[in-house]
Amino acid sequence: MPLIRIDVPEGISSNIKKEIHTRVREVVLKTLAPKEVKYDYVSIRESFGFIGDGLPVIDVDLRPGRDARRKKALVDGISEVLKETLNVSKEDVYCLFRETPAHNHYTGGDPLPEWVPSDE
Repeated sequence: MPLIRIDVPEGISSNIKKEIHTRVREVVLKTLAPKEVKYDYVSIRESFGFIGDGLPVIDVDLRPGRDARRKKALVDGISEVLKETLNVSKEDVYCLFRETPAHNHYTGGDPLPEWVPSDE
């Protein structure tokens, strides 16, 4: 898991949103959750606003355990995707991480297990 929601300005084409979605999922696997694919969720939402004035915003909800290095790599990777797809500078990307215990994350009616690094 993480659950990643990216707010982009209104009017972004479906093709661009699909590209962002696909590429961000790849970034997640390379940086934050290299062994998980079942619980990695990415959504792209349109919001009223302008690039550089509150958009894009990235919300990342996840179970505790990732170190700062993994989180920074995720933000850097997403920022690169947004630069290449929307011409957004990294200074205009705002990312907020929310960590909540595994017992507060449910899918299929069951709580997720505690997160552990892929090498454990």
